[in-house]
Amino acid sequence: MAGAAGFEPAVPGLGGRCIIQAMLHARSREHALLKKSAPKTSTLRRDIRCHEAGEASGEHMASNMSDLPNPYGEDDLPGSSESALERRVRIRDSQRVFWTKIATIRWSGLARISVSFAAVLATLILASGRGGELVYVGVALFAFQAVLFFPAMLASSFAQMSARDRLQLKIGRTRSMEAYPGVERILNTLQERTLRERTRLICALLAAGALNSEDNFETGTILASILFGLAVFLGSISIINTLQLERRIPMIDSDFPLLSMHAPTLHQSTLKRALTDLVVAHLDPETAGAWDDWVVGLENKVRSNQTPESAVEHLLRVLHLNHLGLVDDSRLISESKRVFRIAAIDDLNNDESKFCYRTLRRLMAHTRAWQPGLFRLIDRLEDATLRGHASLIESPWRLDLDIPPRCPQGQGDLFVMIHNHSGRESQIEVDIIAADGEPHQQTLRLNPPVSRQPREPAKIGEEGNDIVDVLARLIDNSLVLWIGLAWPTGSTGSKPVQVNMRGPTGETLSAFVVQTTLSSGFNPEGATEKMLDAAVAVRRIAISVAD
Repeated sequence: MAGAAGFEPAVPGLGGRCIIQAMLHARSREHALLKKSAPKTSTLRRDIRCHEAGEASGEHMASNMSDLPNPYGEDDLPGSSESALERRVRIRDSQRVFWTKIATIRWSGLARISVSFAAVLATLILASGRGGELVYVGVALFAFQAVLFFPAMLASSFAQMSARDRLQLKIGRTRSMEAYPGVERILNTLQERTLRERTRLICALLAAGALNSEDNFETGTILASILFGLAVFLGSISIINTLQLERRIPMIDSDFPLLSMHAPTLHQSTLKRALTDLVVAHLDPETAGAWDDWVVGLENKVRSNQTPESAVEHLLRVLHLNHLGLVDDSRLISESKRVFRIAAIDDLNNDESKFCYRTLRRLMAHTRAWQPGLFRLIDRLEDATLRGHASLIESPWRLDLDIPPRCPQGQGDLFVMIHNHSGRESQIEVDIIAADGEPHQQTLRLNPPVSRQPREPAKIGEEGNDIVDVLARLIDNSLVLWIGLAWPTGSTGSKPVQVNMRGPTGETLSAFVVQTTLSSGFNPEGATEKMLDAAVAVRRIAISVAD
């Protein structure tokens, strides 16, 4: 091999690299000779050995690197234009937006449902013999139904393609979105919707064809009955799919297209930063990746006494208090300036930013619709702080918990908040006992941080005792648990859940028993209903902000 190449590498393993480097070095010398405007000067060059080519031609390789094609189809060099995948996402997303706008024209959903029922009803009348020669009416209704279904089918198809391409993009060209949980769920949801869209469109066309055959061909009584029955059957399938599909149209949100299809699957049991961890757990992979990049980009945009994580947590707390009406918009901005620099404040006020006041309000509304339990805990803590409740200003330990009143399909989320006002660090044990649950009992050994106990009720705007500062301190110095509970499949009825908190010596510090009802049917606390509620809440916030 060495003889065929004409030389032997001085360093083993560098043969292929040396050939490329020597070619680049020779090419750079040819370019230098071809420059007519360059002055004619004689340059002394020493012979370069193969293993020295990397050092001698480093500058030439840097200048000629752009001459080599990228075998991966994407230009990863700094300052490069958008990749082929990004360009494809942009094109397909524009097509998705176009067909989605047509499919969501006002009253279009009601028209699709009404025409579906009208077509089946007309077919039943014709099959009974009372329609006479008006079979063409049924054909026209099914044909019109197919026309109404066509834009929705294209919108769903482009939504599936756009989502698949979006989730293949890399965040900052380093991390794949597939590392975030929820990718498969989103793609499967869109694939199922596309299949339903195609099914109802094909059923409408086949039903129209069946009625047209009965009208234009000589058919006996038996064949006519079969064709009418086939049309009714296909129309019924179309109605079932229409009722399912018209409940919600995905990817109509311009800020977070995939957010409405994401359901939290994996999360930490202990929330270090309660609101931030809860919000991030409910973000779709695309938004979660953008959130991580946003937090990293805040490194030089926060005050010296803050970190990006603590500043974001403070902002989310103030946004929740603003939602409750305890602080107005001017106080919201002033509290933001306490933790962020001017550059970050400008981004928060810019509605074109990915994460600004407007979009953060929408994310909070989305999270609140999914997990109202933690927000109920915070609201009770805020109420106890304003009223100076004895459990907060007198007791050395405070335990509060929340569980949904109804748990669908044998699953529920338990939130526990613990405050250590004893003045010393202690290890405690928390027993979670769910009657007939799986598991029946969970025991957690925890070390809650020491929290400074309030001495009096907090006030709104009072110096040194303001509700914003007191509540922030209480939440930051609390231990928040997010525990998933489960019961056997088919379990129904009321189930007690007991939470015991024991001290270092085994004494009981606090204990609570709450009730929840297991249900298998429709439930406003169910995952599907939560997704619908979250989408409605986000859209309501968007409309109010736009107004």
